[in-house]
Amino acid sequence: MIWNEIRDLLSSGTRSILGVMSGTSADGLELAIVNCSGSGKSMKVKLLEHSSVQFESSFHDEIVKTFDPSLSGVDRVNSMNFLIGKRHADAIKSFLNGTEVKVDAIAYHGQTVYHDPAVHATLQIGEADIVSSETGLPVVFDFRKKDMVFGGEGAPIIPYFDWIYFESGIYAVNLGGIANVSYVAEKLEDMKAFDTGPANCLIDLVAKRYFNMEFDEGGKIAARGSVDSAILDVLIERDRRYFERQPPKSTGREIYNETFLEGISFSSPENLVRTLVRFSVFQLVQSINSYLPLGKRIVVTGGGALNPVMIEDLKQLSGLDVEVPDKTFLQAKEAIGMAVLAQEFFNGVEANVPSVTGARKRVVLGKLALP
Repeated sequence: MIWNEIRDLLSSGTRSILGVMSGTSADGLELAIVNCSGSGKSMKVKLLEHSSVQFESSFHDEIVKTFDPSLSGVDRVNSMNFLIGKRHADAIKSFLNGTEVKVDAIAYHGQTVYHDPAVHATLQIGEADIVSSETGLPVVFDFRKKDMVFGGEGAPIIPYFDWIYFESGIYAVNLGGIANVSYVAEKLEDMKAFDTGPANCLIDLVAKRYFNMEFDEGGKIAARGSVDSAILDVLIERDRRYFERQPPKSTGREIYNETFLEGISFSSPENLVRTLVRFSVFQLVQSINSYLPLGKRIVVTGGGALNPVMIEDLKQLSGLDVEVPDKTFLQAKEAIGMAVLAQEFFNGVEANVPSVTGARKRVVLGKLALP
């Protein structure tokens, strides 16, 4: 990639960008080729192609070990940075080889291994130079750090896309490993969004330990169980400190991990899974009611949108209409959001949302890796 080509990319208002997202579940990649035209609220965003890549269990387990300070030191983080970059690059190349769409650039989130907003620090690994060199494309990466440099949480990172894409008054909820919600306002400076706690990450741990499954597919395990009110009370109390923090706030597996579940007695693992579903949804709804303006309805994306038990709980506890988009969009949404952030990077437009993250100012997000 020579500088003349970069200059052409910068001068173009329309770009085809491949958004690549690996969330806190760390179970695969979402790949979305997105046509982005323009900037800000008037940006036109069109999904051209999408693919979900599932990692094999052994690789997923290696990634999850990297999250755990008791199992992972700087040597492991260093080597996993390159291994994840290579595996991600292989998946991206395979996807690109199967499409006829010309891609101008890649928006690469990488894999979060530690997020500590209390000290304004976060780490996403997956070496971007490997991705750019293997694909021959410019890669925009490290979208969170600049916001944190200016005092922000660096998360959630998708509310800018929510503001562009959804009508005002919507609660845009994403149920990945962590649950987050955006209240979509007409003006960007009035947007509100934050992480509400776990969505699937604790459920995934129990599914792995007791059922040797990476996740509760279709909510089938939860559907066989019952909510244990005593366990629910314990979980709510353990989560009180985070729940009572006023937004801006963000969280991750640093809190919601095996330690969070230590010492909980249960009659059956099915009941524990069912209770964890209720806990995730209860905290989400209580957070909406406590910290956000009154909204019109809820639009749900992320893996939890495919769990009918979780969706039914959300309908019952919220009392609002709950909309689940088509499967492609609900899986691709965060990858689309990455592409939008890269579009604004090339436009030179600030895409963080200080009313969400608490940053002192709006800044351009991302860095550039060249092949």
